[in-house]
Amino acid sequence: MSDHHDQNDNSTGHEWDGIRELKNPPPTWWAWGFYIGLIFVTGYYIIYPSTPLNNKIQEVVNGITGMEVLVDGHTKGIMALINSNPYYQGETWTQAEIDALKAKGHTDLTIKAGDMKYQSGWTAINEMRDDVAEIEAVREASMAKLASMSVDEILADDDMRQFALGRSIVLFGDNCAACHGSGGQGNLNDAHPELSFPNLTDDDWLFGGWAAKIQETITDGREASMPPKGGNDELTDADVDTLTTFVMALASGEAELNDDGELVKGSFAAANELFQENCAGCHGANAKGSMLNGDFDTGAVNLTDGIYRFGGDMATIRDTIAHGRTAMMPSFADRLDEVSIKILTVRVHEMGGGMAAEPEVE
Repeated sequence: MSDHHDQNDNSTGHEWDGIRELKNPPPTWWAWGFYIGLIFVTGYYIIYPSTPLNNKIQEVVNGITGMEVLVDGHTKGIMALINSNPYYQGETWTQAEIDALKAKGHTDLTIKAGDMKYQSGWTAINEMRDDVAEIEAVREASMAKLASMSVDEILADDDMRQFALGRSIVLFGDNCAACHGSGGQGNLNDAHPELSFPNLTDDDWLFGGWAAKIQETITDGREASMPPKGGNDELTDADVDTLTTFVMALASGEAELNDDGELVKGSFAAANELFQENCAGCHGANAKGSMLNGDFDTGAVNLTDGIYRFGGDMATIRDTIAHGRTAMMPSFADRLDEVSIKILTVRVHEMGGGMAAEPEVE
């Protein structure tokens, strides 16, 4: 309920539960803030794009295409007189692009061939696009020079090497980090060893770590397979246990082989005999893997360095020997251009373990 009081008591004459509504003016600071806000909003409305007239259509089309598509739908603001987005103003939709979108199920499109792809005039997105285009124009000369150089030449030129490393950050994040980690540290998945991926920051290479070999790996991909029981189905569970113990001893230094496969440390004569018969063909008589024995194509791992792709505990090693492993890196030849592959090659080489040149095979 409200009560009416004397109109001369500085109130509106209304009272609710003992609280009177007064006519006192707001604080000066609040009033100034209110008026400044009005002026700011008015100026913003005039200067920048503001009122959407058919925002729903614009939202639908932008959502479908993933970009700022031109739909006549908002006030442009006088910023359009200052920045006309010269780099993107002329791009228009082609019928082939529209047909491709419709083939994906976007049958309600209102755009037609010849319509502008991007909003004309000033928008924050257009300003960003212009800034990026200007930066790319500056980089164009360096990119052209990069395209004309081999990876070895890029690595030898400090300025170009640093330029390539700078360009590699996004490329590596988009194409490599999902498996190898954002810093190239790899991923050892104890719960699911088959989902583990190699560390690119060490000097443990399966196929070779010099520039041309890394470029070949990225371009063509790699696939390597270890068959169950080394391809010998006659191995018993006891034999697998013996080999598991021997492999762990080789990694820890408790056992050691010379280049001829002779046991020079440790009491593992029977285990070494099994190893030489079933494993040495790929891993080498010295168990140091294919690459250190001059084979740069097989990808058999070094069993003496304690570095593991799938895990180094007894259960995982036994599982590897008993059931084998298959690992694959996809080819990027169809995903990336030659310059991008060069840039990624420089990054991987510079992560910490890149080899200066191809090793000489004796």
